[in-house]
Amino acid sequence: MKIAFRFEARSDTGLKRSKNDDSGYGGRFLAVVADGMGGHVGGDVASATTVLNLTPLDHPDFEDGTGSVYLADEIQSANLIINELAANDPQLAGMGTTCTALLIDGDCIEFAHIGDSRAYRLRPGADGEFEQISTDHTFVQRLLNEGRITPQEAENHPHKNVIMRVLGDVDASPELELKTLDAVPGERWVLSSDGLDAVVSLAEIEQVMRSTDDLSEIADTLVAMTLERGAPDNVTVVSLQVIDREVLPVDEPVGPSSLPESALPDSIVAEQEVSTNTQKLPEVAATAEAAEAFLGAHHDEDSEEHHRRSLRRFRRARDFSGTLLHSGSGAVRHHIGTYDNAVDAALTNAAILRSELGSRPHQLVGAASVATETGMIPAVTSRTLEHRATVAQRVPLKVESDEAALPAELEELIAEDTEERSRPRSWPIRLFITLLVAAVLTLAAWTGLRYVERSYYVGESDGTVAVYNGIPHALGPIRLSHVVENTDIPTSELSDHTRSLLRNAITAKDLDDAHQIVSRLKTQADQTREKAEQAAASASASASASPSSAAPSEALSSGAPGSDSTSPAPELATVSSAPAAEGGENNG
Repeated sequence: MKIAFRFEARSDTGLKRSKNDDSGYGGRFLAVVADGMGGHVGGDVASATTVLNLTPLDHPDFEDGTGSVYLADEIQSANLIINELAANDPQLAGMGTTCTALLIDGDCIEFAHIGDSRAYRLRPGADGEFEQISTDHTFVQRLLNEGRITPQEAENHPHKNVIMRVLGDVDASPELELKTLDAVPGERWVLSSDGLDAVVSLAEIEQVMRSTDDLSEIADTLVAMTLERGAPDNVTVVSLQVIDREVLPVDEPVGPSSLPESALPDSIVAEQEVSTNTQKLPEVAATAEAAEAFLGAHHDEDSEEHHRRSLRRFRRARDFSGTLLHSGSGAVRHHIGTYDNAVDAALTNAAILRSELGSRPHQLVGAASVATETGMIPAVTSRTLEHRATVAQRVPLKVESDEAALPAELEELIAEDTEERSRPRSWPIRLFITLLVAAVLTLAAWTGLRYVERSYYVGESDGTVAVYNGIPHALGPIRLSHVVENTDIPTSELSDHTRSLLRNAITAKDLDDAHQIVSRLKTQADQTREKAEQAAASASASASASPSSAAPSEALSSGAPGSDSTSPAPELATVSSAPAAEGGENNG
């Protein structure tokens, strides 16, 4: 039975932070929470980049159950983009983000996690099991796992928030926690940033999840509890329930996404105080309608070529991302002559991304929503759009209905890139590459054969010590060594340790070194044989002497022939008389 998600997503800046660095996404087949970090700048960029780069995976099925591969690959791709953005702008150096994601593939849930965001699962039924599926990749959790602190000490540890693993942070290949989980309809999930568990206990989260199957109520209650307790950090909650896919409406779209076309709500604009790197350029409109109006005005025939040039700039976001991150930066002032182009790029970029996210049910919250709705983080949207176009070309997604078409602009860009990559290379280049590969393979094979020919080791052959030429390995049925010298040294006369070494091969530098090893083994065998012979001779002598052992005692008791048997030996008489003489002298 194939499954899907019901979902609700909420995010709040909290009461102590000036901006929201969290991003969250809930969809029919994908759910993600990312908690960005990096000081006053960077956190929102990192979390929005991660979430927006994963949303193309929100599709029903993957070929041959490869959802886990694509999920891990896209998280790694997001990590590379974050590092690239940081390298292009010093103010973003050190930014990073957590990522906790669920992806449905058939009847299973693929789980990927890094950082200290949380994933909780509640099995259906009154007594359904509740458990935390994710592991906190924190310094305190490591101490807890090693038994160096207690759970009570962990709660108040001064380094509780030190994270050991995140995306970004100049790590080219971060270690992800990956699992494939079975799923049953009715089970509920909560994904959350650490702003929730910082003030709401595990028992309270479980209680809320058990109290109702209304996902909106679960998400709203958990966020409200966080705010009531001071909300020292941003908080993001995505609540989910697994359902049978058959209950979904037959005509429900399964395309790229479905963000509302309305303007960004005033409440969000009022609460969202953005940092320097997320400031809008002065001419960038605050709403989605303004961006769409800009696109409509540039679709006439006279400006078609200008529009095509703008789209090309999105596919090469790294060429101009530095001019978009900071409205007051020197890069913007340097490019003041092309400032309108940068503004056009930010406007058009956000509108295209929103259009690509426009056909399947979902909820996008936090920094990722701001970036998509308004273009307030243009470097994210530009780099993300470039990556999503690449994903659309290479991910072999399989859907149960017709695949949703990409916007015409993206289709055109993809077609141009595909045509350029498919042009055959000229024959001289192909010949050169072929010859180079052949030469490298030949050199590697020759080097390997020379190494094998010059190698020797001492081993065992038919119960005796032997010298081998080669190495003690095989390539399939082909052995890479052969016996060059047999000896008459039985391995049975060697110690257990030496026999073990022979079975694993004693490596020699060359043939002379092998002979020296054999000589030492022969000496050991001879010593062992001599000890055995001496022990046998000693045992034989003891056995032959035992019948006459009574003779001395008989002679001692009877005395020598013709002697007085009652008279003690002279030595014994002398020894026995000494004390008496000494005693008499003392008495006198």
